[in-house]
Amino acid sequence: MSRVDLDVDNEATGFMIASKGLCGGDYSGVDSDDDAWLAAVRDGVFLPFALVQDDGFVIRVVLDEPLTPQEQDEWVGRSRHRLRVPDGRLAVIGGGAEYLWGEDVDEFTRFLDVPPGDYLAEVYTYLQGVNGPYCLSSADPDEPLGAYFRRTRPGVPFPLWLHNLCADDPELDPGHESDWLRAESDYEADQPTYVSFLLRLSPLREPPETPPLEDGWFPEDLGARKPAAFPLGLPADRLGLDGEG
Repeated sequence: MSRVDLDVDNEATGFMIASKGLCGGDYSGVDSDDDAWLAAVRDGVFLPFALVQDDGFVIRVVLDEPLTPQEQDEWVGRSRHRLRVPDGRLAVIGGGAEYLWGEDVDEFTRFLDVPPGDYLAEVYTYLQGVNGPYCLSSADPDEPLGAYFRRTRPGVPFPLWLHNLCADDPELDPGHESDWLRAESDYEADQPTYVSFLLRLSPLREPPETPPLEDGWFPEDLGARKPAAFPLGLPADRLGLDGEG
């Protein structure tokens, strides 16, 4: 495995990346403002990420390979972390912090076998995910999505997901509001499932500085940027559905 997409169910405004066994620790009594929680994050036991809303998502895991040109060009948020996976079982967990507390979150958890060890975990956010528009707005709050698309993708048809957004809110495409008032959104048509996040794992050579936390969680717009060209999105494939314990 060098590249796989995981489809993660979720019903909370936060998800975690960890090893299945949490490095042998007992975190059943921790909360996000505890010293034990903060120490575990700094030590790379688990990485807690806040979400704008409680949607499911696809996360792409890339093991010790460079990003493709599109993956590199289109991210709208990025952070770097230490992550320890001594048991060789990477866990991506929807459902907030309940996994730490020993609650049954099998339906929200995806496991992936990786070589045991300490990793540099680079986490990238993409526009089509739940945190993507928040990152983009944080990096540049002034240019609406439709205007950004027209400026940087001249002559390219609007993708269906952006068409739907503009049909629902014509102000996202200033100067073309009358066109969108006559348009209809279509949420029933087939369209790709896009990658929301990308986790790149590589051997840890020097632990990075822990990014800032807000109430114990990495914020939704961590490392926000606006790409030079409007991100067209990374279609997901080979969706991994391994939720076995």
